[in-house]
Amino acid sequence: MSQPRFVVLGASGAGLKAAARARRLLPAADITVIDERELISFGSCGLPYYLSGEVQRLDALRETGWGAVRDADFFRTLQGLNVLTGLRIVAIDRDAKAVTVEHASDGSERTMLMYDKLVYALGAAPRVPAGCELGPCIMAATSPEAVRDLRYDLERRAVSSCIVVGGGIAGLEFTAALTDLWGCEATLVEATDRLLPAYLDPDMSRLVESALERRGVRVRTRLAVTAAETANGLAVVSTRGEQFVADRAALATGIRRRTRLAQAAGLAVGELGGLIVDANLRTSDPDILAVGDCIELVDHTSGEICCLALGSLSARQGRVAGDVLAGRDTTFPAVVGSVAVRILDQDVAATGLSETAALAAGLDPLVAWGCFGDRTQFHPERRLIYLKLVYEAETDRLLGLQAIGPGEVVKRVDVFAALLRQDADLADLLDTEFCYSPPFNAPSDPLQDLAAAVLNARETGLRQVSPFGQLDGRLVVDVRGRAEFAAGAPPSLPGAVNLPLEELRGRMGELPAGRPLLLVCAKGPRSFEAARILQHHGFHDLVYLAGGVEMRAGDRRSLTN
Repeated sequence: MSQPRFVVLGASGAGLKAAARARRLLPAADITVIDERELISFGSCGLPYYLSGEVQRLDALRETGWGAVRDADFFRTLQGLNVLTGLRIVAIDRDAKAVTVEHASDGSERTMLMYDKLVYALGAAPRVPAGCELGPCIMAATSPEAVRDLRYDLERRAVSSCIVVGGGIAGLEFTAALTDLWGCEATLVEATDRLLPAYLDPDMSRLVESALERRGVRVRTRLAVTAAETANGLAVVSTRGEQFVADRAALATGIRRRTRLAQAAGLAVGELGGLIVDANLRTSDPDILAVGDCIELVDHTSGEICCLALGSLSARQGRVAGDVLAGRDTTFPAVVGSVAVRILDQDVAATGLSETAALAAGLDPLVAWGCFGDRTQFHPERRLIYLKLVYEAETDRLLGLQAIGPGEVVKRVDVFAALLRQDADLADLLDTEFCYSPPFNAPSDPLQDLAAAVLNARETGLRQVSPFGQLDGRLVVDVRGRAEFAAGAPPSLPGAVNLPLEELRGRMGELPAGRPLLLVCAKGPRSFEAARILQHHGFHDLVYLAGGVEMRAGDRRSLTN
């Protein structure tokens, strides 16, 4: 009986994972992987860390844990895969089950490769906006060669300023790399109203923007770039309102899915531009699978179609595709879209739906904010984290979490992501069991504290307000201790009166009767307790500041509101 012939288009992480998995399950199968590039299996997500100096060698981004370089010979020798590089894919003939290829260098020696099953793993390419021209001073932030050249120029002090276009993950990591080690003068330009628009709401994005500005980055939002070109040895970036000039400009303006060949072969493409696949990652042709950045997925929380270019998802898809090639009925589930990024001294992580995305999906979200220490209050390594929880109004179903701060945020987002996949609600979050030891956590995890705060507020009828909102004419009562309030670190809200929680029961008569009150403290718990005390003594128009003045101080603009 003849062995199956598998052809994989694209020697990316997803494509090679599929090929390697199929090889393990079918040792005698004929497996060929084709890629136009010579540089394969390259961890482009590590480029900002090579630029920053945290990774010293570019080759480290394609090495195994034991130092072997993942090139074509590596996959041929170790895994028995026929990896062919430098070949451009010309066409897919579904009727003949053949792929036509040619040499990428000169278009010569066209040949046809026959297949029984095909894996389409061509991923995506950097998107260059109309009017932008790559050149001596304009680079794609995801190009290994361009990043290598930029680092060389930074090392010899030939570059001292840079414009980064795009406020997504790649743009933020690139900006942080320029600023942290090299002290480069950086300007970050984003077309939408906020940074990380796919993952953060405007209020939480303000914390990210402030973190960059504190380190000298010039952040400009709501500016769509109309042109980027090299002129007189400098990068010139134009928008409808401003023009920026620097030594270099890096484009981190998203991706375009490489589906042209698939569309030419008649494969179905969705409204978002990605290939449509079923749960087994099969395209509209059951003999062709697709994996990686070029496919459309289903969002678990909203049920809507989404496209997510995340290496974590691509790796899992590769394994599923390898199983399916070997005849197994393995499926790839709907996703929750967990992301994380380090921005100078702040970590940012998110999963599920933001409030903005939940509203766009037709859901009825409620939100809660909180500021917490990431471990026991007496531990010397304790750091702050800022959380925003999104949940469904009628059912309490968890919808999403955004977490920012110098403390451990990724752990909280990972736990929350697991709960999202179980359609958990606030009570489930409160009942989740966490490890406890002072170097790792407090006895009650911040996620549990945030869920408890929501449920407690509901029981009492008290309402929290955004840490970044306006005062709305309310009298601000700061219930921190006298010395804490006087120190002003962080400062209270404008016009605040200090009435320490410990003195509140004996001094509440000093508060004007009938005046709407906004109670504040450092992080929120004391102001909630103060609100309960006042409520029990006949005060009714009460709200408290979620996350306290600590969270408010994370946004520089809020300090002047």
